[in-house]
Amino acid sequence: MKIAIDGPAGSGKSTVAKGISKALSIPYLDTGSVYRAFGYIAREKGINLVETQELLSLFEDPLLVKIGIAITEVFYKDKKLERELKGEEVGKYASLVGSVPAFRERMIIFFRNIVGDAQVVAEGRDVGTHIFPDAPIKLFITASPEERAKRRFLELTAVGVKTTYQEVLSALLERDKRDMERPLYPFRPAEDAIILDTTHMSAEEVIEQILSIIKEKAPHLRI
Repeated sequence: MKIAIDGPAGSGKSTVAKGISKALSIPYLDTGSVYRAFGYIAREKGINLVETQELLSLFEDPLLVKIGIAITEVFYKDKKLERELKGEEVGKYASLVGSVPAFRERMIIFFRNIVGDAQVVAEGRDVGTHIFPDAPIKLFITASPEERAKRRFLELTAVGVKTTYQEVLSALLERDKRDMERPLYPFRPAEDAIILDTTHMSAEEVIEQILSIIKEKAPHLRI
């Protein structure tokens, strides 16, 4: 069973996906963290983002991804990346490397190899459309830009990242535009995805609603 959860930054998809992972005892894959890791490495190495071959050389680096219940850990050269993946700057790099068609195609293969035939709750921006298009349960979680920026701002300041609400909102809108206008794999809901607007919902309410959907679509799962 693969559960695909997509949505823009600040929509609450990470919190919800982790909650579903815990409820079902199924490993959790945060594809965004992996993109951020590659974006971080690209920035550190000074890679030219318009040179496709330079970007593809990132796959030669020793990046290790471990997934577990409600957790995705990313290691680079035996170092666990955590704070390095926070902030709008690394998010911008993640979006930029992800906008290169050849790189994104390799990432799809990369993610599929991580999961294999195992069950997973995977969240990102193109999980249901391209990474796991055959997932029986696809969800697209969204919220108003203002609410998303508010959530993202609180999340960043909670881990010590210095920024402002307006900076976060501008970055979110810029990334949404860039991702939706990608020539290949544009950011959009899968045609068969269930769309949930979480603007006026708590994470607990969203998780409860999704578990009800899963119970209906996959009654064999223990919830």
